[in-house]
Amino acid sequence: MRTPGNMRFYAGALFVFYLLFFPFTVFGQQVALKVQKGSYSRGEKISVTVENPLTVSIFTIAASARPEMAFTNLEKKASVGWDALPLRCRQPSCKVDYDMPAPKEISAGKSATFLWQPKIFIDNKYVSPDPGTYRLTILYRVVKKSDPSTWNWTTVRSNTFTLE
Repeated sequence: MRTPGNMRFYAGALFVFYLLFFPFTVFGQQVALKVQKGSYSRGEKISVTVENPLTVSIFTIAASARPEMAFTNLEKKASVGWDALPLRCRQPSCKVDYDMPAPKEISAGKSATFLWQPKIFIDNKYVSPDPGTYRLTILYRVVKKSDPSTWNWTTVRSNTFTLE
């Protein structure tokens, strides 16, 4: 038989379950990666914003002095799903050693905005991506321990945009 006491217990248990399995998504709030416009011309810089609506700080390379290094992928819409395009030369074929900056803090309730020139790395050179529909992917971390090797990173994708 359902009683008000039982219903409160189930509601409380559901809330605890939610906090355990979705600790950084509070009532639908989540870190967002947004591009300013829905369409960009070839060669135009894209304004990208990382929004942190959480009640805790996040750490991401997107807030660093080299935010372009924050992107894990530029994804192009395919006939089925998304194709990840190479954003930079990768070891061992690359002779350039990239210094990845340390993640920087974006405080709770704050955002970081930067400009990015769309380029991909193909045939040992940087070129502009072909026209199409795209989205960007970055990683962020909520710090729980001081040792960066123990950090768990979370992926966030941008809204879609077109390159013409």
